[in-house]
Amino acid sequence: MTMKSSDTPAMISWLEVLEPIRLELELVEKKFRAELVSPVPAVTSIGKYLQVSGGKRLRPALLLLAAKALGEVSSSAIALGAVVEMIHTATLVHDDVIDGANLRRGRPSTNSRWGNHTSVLAGDWLYMQAFSLAVKERNFHVLDILIELTQMMVEGELLQWAMIGRIDLTEAEHLDLVDRKTAGLFGACTRLGAVVAGQDSQTEETMARFGRNLGMAFQLVDDLLDFTANEDVLGKPVGSDLREGKITLPLIHLLDRCSAAEQALIAKVVEERAFQTVAWEDLQDLIARYETPQKVKQQARAYAQEALQCLDLLPDSAFKKSLACLPDLVVNRQH
Repeated sequence: MTMKSSDTPAMISWLEVLEPIRLELELVEKKFRAELVSPVPAVTSIGKYLQVSGGKRLRPALLLLAAKALGEVSSSAIALGAVVEMIHTATLVHDDVIDGANLRRGRPSTNSRWGNHTSVLAGDWLYMQAFSLAVKERNFHVLDILIELTQMMVEGELLQWAMIGRIDLTEAEHLDLVDRKTAGLFGACTRLGAVVAGQDSQTEETMARFGRNLGMAFQLVDDLLDFTANEDVLGKPVGSDLREGKITLPLIHLLDRCSAAEQALIAKVVEERAFQTVAWEDLQDLIARYETPQKVKQQARAYAQEALQCLDLLPDSAFKKSLACLPDLVVNRQH
């Protein structure tokens, strides 16, 4: 029987979702912290800074929940949980350099504290450290998944750079970018959970689809929050994507529906990379007038529903319950 949103447990908090894997997640955190130590002081300083900055640890949590829902959490699951968090952290460091970001999770970004040069090299080191830890598993299948993932993410970054400032960007092009930059990592995490639980290829693929669809929903909501969130809650300036020339799904929907004169206003913001000629409040009014948030949320919910249906193969457990709560939690988040 296929799961529907109405079949999922009542909305719970992120901490409640994590509770069934709290002890395992603490082990991942310990491993992650230990792997951030380097003979080079700058790398260790940045590593400690990033570790303290925290975040939800959503990616290792996905791996652990998938593993526990399908079997047991082994030492391999703990190590790979640290690996995916290091890969994610490396991408954040590089993204902040590329975007010229000054804030990350409400704190100064690494590039604003240590400079671009040091930050790029620190991000490279994190990637290599992640693969050094993964190689110790002596599992070619795991390495194949991680190599394909990182290639796809780098390709996504290159594609995004080529798309900067393009107000003719199509929805299909943007969704492909989301798949490469965000959803692929979510899918790799849940797939790796199935791998370390000793599952067959069909189960791996199904769990990968769960993670990928969840990741698509996550990023679409992220795109929307850049226009609608409270800046203090979000932990970074709102409107950042547009100031960087990034055309995301809310803008694609808006450009499809608004008048030629309104399209020209949006194009002016992209050209200026700032809200000078056009005020931020005017753009927010356009977003609301054309019901863009509702449209984006509808697409995010469709991906969330696709994710839920992938959980039919899992036996009932606290871990399945946590996984089943994640789609709604992702769609309804405020930061």
